[in-house]
Amino acid sequence: MHRPLFFALVLAVLVAIFGGWLNAGTALLSGIFIALTLGHPWVAHARRYSALVLKAAIVLMGFGMSISSVAQTASATFWITAATLVAALVFGYCLMRLLQLDSTTSLLLSSGTAICGGSAIAAVSQVIKPPAEKTAFAVTVVFLLNIVALYIFPVIGQWLALTQYQFGVWAALAIHDTSSVVGAAAQFGDQALDVASTAKLARALWIIPLTVALSMFWQTSKLRISIPLFIILFLLAAIARSLIQAPELFDGLALLSRYLLNIALFMMGLGMTRSTLRDLSLKPLLFGILLWLLLAALSLVLVLYAL
Repeated sequence: MHRPLFFALVLAVLVAIFGGWLNAGTALLSGIFIALTLGHPWVAHARRYSALVLKAAIVLMGFGMSISSVAQTASATFWITAATLVAALVFGYCLMRLLQLDSTTSLLLSSGTAICGGSAIAAVSQVIKPPAEKTAFAVTVVFLLNIVALYIFPVIGQWLALTQYQFGVWAALAIHDTSSVVGAAAQFGDQALDVASTAKLARALWIIPLTVALSMFWQTSKLRISIPLFIILFLLAAIARSLIQAPELFDGLALLSRYLLNIALFMMGLGMTRSTLRDLSLKPLLFGILLWLLLAALSLVLVLYAL
């Protein structure tokens, strides 16, 4: 690794992000390019801090929304979210039988596809206690599909002439991780970003009943359930926006969230490694792709005809 060149490129990308010259997609691509061409020893740190920066960005997004709009979006998408969650688990079971994939890998990938990507996989792993390599592989598959989604969803949305609201809901339902949901929605438009953020956070809460159900099925003796702190802070930020008359301050914080989002995606790209691509196994990868395509198609139909 050429450290001076690495740090120079990182600094250049950060300046470009704050200068408004890079959007979510190009920020992620810049991180991937630097990671795969130069390499660096801070992969674990890039992945960890990208998650922390993303959570901070989501909290600040709350200052750009009123609590009434958040509640309205969450309630309007409740049943369609529940339907896609059940469908993902059913599709996953059918694909498991069709591809003759082991049940543990299937459940991890199905949970990640149905709810919130890597976060759901990590939560389910705490319940069913799979081998570490299966958890790592499931997270890798989701990570790669998130990168694809960040680029193709805005293109498909524009091709289908989706409204800002339709695209925001579709992205929240069909893309795995929150990072790629908000990244894709940010490229589509400001209203899409607000809708996608709220609907995605509401979708993420479904990990609670899923882990409870799995713990009962697996007869787990100890189960710790908690609502992620950043979701609570997001709601408090929206409440503050509704109650306190400080629009310029809140608009500034909401704008800062866009920069932090791009930085989080850039750091996520820095978390890519060549070994990640080399270690892929065909059958679980095919399972993840097929399940994702089925869920994306179903959720698009529901968005177009059921909302």
